[in-house]
Amino acid sequence: MTHAQFIAQLTQQVHAGGAVAALDHLRATRPAFTSVGYHDTAAVFAVWAVDRLVAAGLSEFQVMWHPLTDARSIRSWWDDTTLASTAARDGFVPSTLARPGEACPTEPVPSPLLAA
Repeated sequence: MTHAQFIAQLTQQVHAGGAVAALDHLRATRPAFTSVGYHDTAAVFAVWAVDRLVAAGLSEFQVMWHPLTDARSIRSWWDDTTLASTAARDGFVPSTLARPGEACPTEPVPSPLLAA
């Protein structure tokens, strides 16, 4: 699967069921969307990025071409050492480069309204 195909599929999943469901699906299927295989921090980042863009009203085409979904944009929030770590591959590791108060990637959480 190419990066473009991955982003397109992820955008459709976020539209259809939301970020939590998209991340759950991603974790369950664990696609090899990086050169080292499944990477949980990268998965959370991709879902976070797509969810932000979808919430802002961007179309699937606009999401595909947005700089935030570029394969290199993850390096704006994490240093290479952290991204290469086993911890980052196996589970979500918070951003190492975000400044205080800056919007940064987080795992989506279920809505309390849906849990009721």
